[in-house]
Amino acid sequence: MNAAQFEALAELLRMRGGASQEAARLVLVEGIAPAEAARRTGIKPQAVNNVLNSCQRGIELAGKVANNQKAPH
Repeated sequence: MNAAQFEALAELLRMRGGASQEAARLVLVEGIAPAEAARRTGIKPQAVNNVLNSCQRGIELAGKVANNQKAPH
């Protein structure tokens, strides 16, 4: 995922910034391991897992919407 895609995902999920969002960015954009992202941002590994689960669900739902769109008439 690139930075622009992550920003769109964060907006879609109404992330409020902060350590959880930064941890998700580190994992999804920078490729950092979740445990390392937790260490760098000062949050618990479980919090990183929670935000990553939310991101994964958002990606899945956005994919369903995109795949079900019909071509404009």
